[in-house]
Amino acid sequence: MSNGARAAYLDVFKTLLVWGMITAHVIQLVGVRVKPPELAYGFSDFINLVTFSGFLFAFGVGVGLSGRGCKSWPQRLRPAAMLLAASYISAIAFVTLVERRPVTAGLLTDLLSLRVLYGWSEFLASFFMLYLILAVARPLFVRIAEKAWVLAATIAVCLAATLVTTSTNIPLTATIVANTNYANFPLLPYMPWFLLGIRLGLDRGAIRAWSVPIALVATGAFYWTSANTGAFPQRFPPSALWVIGPAAFLLAYVFLSKAIARVSVPGILLLPGRHVLMFLLWSNLIIFATRNRLGQPIHQLWLAALAAAGIVAAITVLAIAYEAWSKSRRGDEIAAGAAA
Repeated sequence: MSNGARAAYLDVFKTLLVWGMITAHVIQLVGVRVKPPELAYGFSDFINLVTFSGFLFAFGVGVGLSGRGCKSWPQRLRPAAMLLAASYISAIAFVTLVERRPVTAGLLTDLLSLRVLYGWSEFLASFFMLYLILAVARPLFVRIAEKAWVLAATIAVCLAATLVTTSTNIPLTATIVANTNYANFPLLPYMPWFLLGIRLGLDRGAIRAWSVPIALVATGAFYWTSANTGAFPQRFPPSALWVIGPAAFLLAYVFLSKAIARVSVPGILLLPGRHVLMFLLWSNLIIFATRNRLGQPIHQLWLAALAAAGIVAAITVLAIAYEAWSKSRRGDEIAAGAAA
């Protein structure tokens, strides 16, 4: 498989995740009693199950494809800084637009220190921490994924870490270990997906035969438990069953993404996968502003899907403009270098 094909399937994978997440956010934030409710809530639950694990997995694939790397410190820290800024913007927007709370010194202290993670920014805060950790420990993660027995042992430890939680609000800790005081996506229990993504990237996208039955058993255990208890395994803080639950679905996403990548997909359709942070942040801001101004005006699932498509289309225009600006800037830098 060529480098271009590998990048294409990964972009497709991330694009599918972005579309699903934006649609679910529309249902959750600006939809009330969306009809048909069973389908709408079922879709939302499915997206909740696969999205964070899916993005960790996709990011891991990217790390695996590029190997241990050797970037400069500014190159390593720039994405972390961007994610931190995006987390702040999203959190402040949620508090002021959705919760309609006044911005006080105490709130800003909690928000800026990441002592408390606010609605729909928890995801971004955890990825900020992951990039920060990778800035110093990227080779370690790659080495773990290279050895099958080390990978298996590390996954077991991470799943056992679902039993470790805290109810103390200490800055940054909820990005690593689950906090029981508010919704959060701690890296430690979800880390198996990042490591498995690295392994897939190192294998150049090759799906091992053993991964299919393991994925089916993992997702089967999730739904068997759900059927017997009448509820999904715990999400906040995440249980081990919640973490392994999306296994079969994410594997299906990989197969589907590869199949789509073999077709000549217009590059414009893959922009959400190439500019994930842009789409996540701007969609949050658009949805929060809609909630603030209009409340919850969406009552039909088809309208929620249409609204999500409109949001994606609007941000796609921004992404096109950004890529054009970046290309022009690179051209100017090359020209300036040649002139010098």
